[in-house]
Amino acid sequence: MKSEPLLLGVDVGTQGVKASLVSLEGKVICHSFEPYDTHYPKPGWVEHDMNQNWWKGSIAAIRNMLSQSPQKEPNILAIGICGLYPALGPTDENGNPLYGAILYSDSRAYAEVEEINRRYNLRLSCEELTPKLVWFLRNEPDKAQKMKMFFDAPHYLIYKLSGAYVTDTITAGLYGAIYEAPTASWRKSVCASLEIPLDILPQVYPPATVVGKVTKAASALTNLPAGIPLVAGMPDLFGSMLSAGVTNTDEALVYYGSAGVVPVMKDSAINAAFKPFPIAERGGKVQEGYLYDYPAYCLSIGEAVRWFTDQFGEIEIYQQRQEGGLSAFARLDNLALQVSPSCEGLIFLPYLYGQRTPVDNPFASGVYFGLRAHHQKAHFYRAILEAWGYSIRYGLERTYPHGYSFRRFVATGGGAKSQLWRQIVSDITGIPQDYVPNAEGTIGAAYIAGLAIGAFKDFKDLLSTWVSVKEATLPDESHHAAYERGYQAFRLLHQELQETFHKHHTLFHDIGEILHV
Repeated sequence: MKSEPLLLGVDVGTQGVKASLVSLEGKVICHSFEPYDTHYPKPGWVEHDMNQNWWKGSIAAIRNMLSQSPQKEPNILAIGICGLYPALGPTDENGNPLYGAILYSDSRAYAEVEEINRRYNLRLSCEELTPKLVWFLRNEPDKAQKMKMFFDAPHYLIYKLSGAYVTDTITAGLYGAIYEAPTASWRKSVCASLEIPLDILPQVYPPATVVGKVTKAASALTNLPAGIPLVAGMPDLFGSMLSAGVTNTDEALVYYGSAGVVPVMKDSAINAAFKPFPIAERGGKVQEGYLYDYPAYCLSIGEAVRWFTDQFGEIEIYQQRQEGGLSAFARLDNLALQVSPSCEGLIFLPYLYGQRTPVDNPFASGVYFGLRAHHQKAHFYRAILEAWGYSIRYGLERTYPHGYSFRRFVATGGGAKSQLWRQIVSDITGIPQDYVPNAEGTIGAAYIAGLAIGAFKDFKDLLSTWVSVKEATLPDESHHAAYERGYQAFRLLHQELQETFHKHHTLFHDIGEILHV
């Protein structure tokens, strides 16, 4: 008797690798997570060890997941992989890393960002890949001479499993400047002017495209059967959006993760899965060739919650260990419930890794403001939760000054487990949220793999059986006046401190060394 057909989804993320075996009906058969570390070599620099994290971490996660499978030899039809992006992991011709992978949150290429924006009338940030690539070519010439390929997290795993050197059309749309989105091609003239060799650039395919098969060598290391088809990969955000059921134009996700992000779909997911790229470029728009608008993007909102818990939540952590039950985060939520909206004037700016929206400022830092003697730990914790709501509202107003068409958010990510946090965000923005608790990037990646091999024709199966809304969060109008005061204070503080962030940075860091200018 043949085993039940399954799909494998892998998410190579910032904090670790997740792997899920999923049935064609959307049931997760088994799941595994393998954590790893992030490195910070200098202020503003953020790196991963490609081999240790992206490859060995994936091997461990996949092997552990397979060991949990009720099927002795799982009938895996196809593999979909998503992961962190943009990232620059340079390798030689054999895929051996030459340097630490430079992550999306890294700000070292700030000078290259300014140059590229000036030369091509763009508004890129330190997020995009092209400035990182130019920085590496200029500042590491010996290693750059040996570089034959470069990877982000999901596409490095695809290469290690199959030998295919590829990227997908959504990820390539995030490169900035050198990619022609409507034709899915590289701009030769721009590459030449930036001295980027064309032969180091990957082949580009829509996400739902089979690009290779698991090799015998990879099979021996991972315990995956050789010959399983792999698809072209995708950003982890796209995988998360699919798993939350955000598939249509103008639908929006609120992601409560290590980084907080609010992507708004600019076209249907089915077009993005199969077409070279559905979105034509719009001049110097920040999201040049992107599938999503990003009205709000905070690099460290979830990190801020974890930082606070690690540094000041020792009582809650001890109680969790001794008593079990509620997590330390939930216990801090209960404390924060005792604080009135807007934290009696205490405001937090959540820029622990710099700022992305509504302006790009890698020198921005975290700030508590309005501190008075009566403020307690609960105020400080709640102020972090409120900062995400204020950030979203500010980003929406800046991105859509004439209003926006969507009136619904889909909430997901680890932080969305907090009913309090979701309530705060809905109260501040005035927008309801549907909570989808198990919206893992692995689920979306697995579904795309099924699309690629014809197991599904569209997203009807995803929306009817794979996605489940647990609860809805509606705005509480009684909190509007208090949050309006808090929001105005947040926006004023953000505006007033932009220049101060730069001055503070020059006082405490060697700006010439960090930015290589």
